[in-house]
Amino acid sequence: MSDHAIAQLLQIEQQVRCCETATELGFILVNRTRDLVPYQQAVYLSGTELESLKVTAISDIALVDRTTPFSAWLEQVSAVVSASEQANTAHTIETKNLPAALLSDLNDFTSPYMLWLPLLIPSKPNQRVGVLWLAKSQPWTEKEIGLLQHLASSYAHALQVFVQHSGWQAWRRRLFSKRISLAVLATAILLGFVPVRLTVLAPAEIIAKDALLVTSAIAGAVREVSVKPGDLVSMGQSIVVMDKTEFQGRFDVAQRELERAMAELRTTEQAGYVDRRKKAELAELESQVALKTIERNYLQTKLDQTQILADKAGMVVLDDPEKWKGRPVVVGERILSIADPTKVQLEIMLPVTDAISLNHGDEVTLFLDTDPLNPIPFLVNYSSFEPSLTPDQIIAYRIVADIQGEAMPPRIGLRGTAKLYGDEVSLAYYLFRRPVTFVRQYLGV
Repeated sequence: MSDHAIAQLLQIEQQVRCCETATELGFILVNRTRDLVPYQQAVYLSGTELESLKVTAISDIALVDRTTPFSAWLEQVSAVVSASEQANTAHTIETKNLPAALLSDLNDFTSPYMLWLPLLIPSKPNQRVGVLWLAKSQPWTEKEIGLLQHLASSYAHALQVFVQHSGWQAWRRRLFSKRISLAVLATAILLGFVPVRLTVLAPAEIIAKDALLVTSAIAGAVREVSVKPGDLVSMGQSIVVMDKTEFQGRFDVAQRELERAMAELRTTEQAGYVDRRKKAELAELESQVALKTIERNYLQTKLDQTQILADKAGMVVLDDPEKWKGRPVVVGERILSIADPTKVQLEIMLPVTDAISLNHGDEVTLFLDTDPLNPIPFLVNYSSFEPSLTPDQIIAYRIVADIQGEAMPPRIGLRGTAKLYGDEVSLAYYLFRRPVTFVRQYLGV
C-alpha cells in the first residue's frame, strides 16, 4: 500500500469521526471514497439484514429521490443480491445472475462492473447497517477491494452510532418482518373464528323476593315510623303511626251527633205512649240513628288505620325513617316493605348500549363491592320488555335473577357488578361488537 493511499485512508477516517449526522456520513460514503479508489458511481443503501435496502445517498447528487427509475432499478438489484448467499461478502456483481428485466436497463443506468460492499459492524459481523454499491467501467482489482473492505469496516462502525441497533430494536425488526407479519395476520384471522361466550357487565343490587309492601290506607301525614332499617318485626307489631288529629276530631263530632240522635229517639218513644202522633216520627229517628252509627263506625275504622301494624314477620326494608316524619301521603302510597332475609333476588340495570340476548336460566355472576373476591352465582328469571330511565339518567333494561343453589344469601341492599353470560359468538364479533354498533349508530346504517 502506497503512502498516498495510507494518507487518503487516514484522512477519510478522520472525516468520518467528525460527522455529526447520518446525512454527513452518507455524503462521505458516496463522494469521499473516490479519493481512495476511483469509480464512476456510488450509492449508499441503508437497511439491516432483516430489512429491504433503500437508496439513501448517491454520489454527485445532493437530494435523493427514490421514485426515479435508477433508484427503483438499483433497489430491485439490491433485493436480488440480498437474497443470494453472498449478501454479506464483498464481491463484484455478476450480471448473468440478474433477471432479464434488470439486465435490459443495465447499460442505461450504470457501468458494467459493479461492486457489492456490505457495511458490517466489526464487533458484530453478522449485523449489517447498509451496503455501499460502487460501479466503474474497468474491472475491480483485489487491492481496491481490500482497501474498500477496510474502509467499509470504519464506515459501519460509525454508522452504528446513528443506526441504533439495540437488542429490542432487533427483536422489533424481526417481529415486524414480512413473514412474521403474515403469520400473525393469519393467526389473528383464525382466532377471530374461535367461539366465546358473549358477556357484559352491569350494575346490580340485592333486593327482597316476595316482599310485603306496607302502604298507607288513608290520606294524611306520617307522624312517626316506629322501626328502623334492618329491624326484625313480628306479626301485629306497630310499625307506622299516622297523624290522627283530623280523624279524631271528626270521630268526636260523629259520636256526639249519634248520642244526640239516640237521646231524641228515646224521648220520642216515651212521648209516643201519650201522643200517638209521635209514633209516626219513630221510623225517621231510627233511620237517623242508624246513619249516625255508620258514620261513627267509619271514622272509628279510619282512626284505627292511623296505626299501621305488620301483617307478617320479617325484616324492615326502609331508606331513612326520619324522612317520613310529617310527610303527606296518599292512599296506597308505599312507605316501607317487610321481607324475608333468606329470600333475595338480584336486580340488574343493563344499559341499552350493552344489551345482549338473554334467556330464562342464563348464568349471572355477582361481584359484590364489599367482597369482590367471592362471586355469587345467579340465574336469569326475567327481563323487562321495554327499557326505562334509571336514577342515573341511563336508559336500561331491568333484569331480575334468582340465586343459584343453596349459597348463603347476601344482605338486602348490597350493591356490586353483575357479569351476564349470553350466547356463544365468534371472538371477532365479541371484540368489535361495540365499535361496529357505534359506527352504525353514528352513520345511521
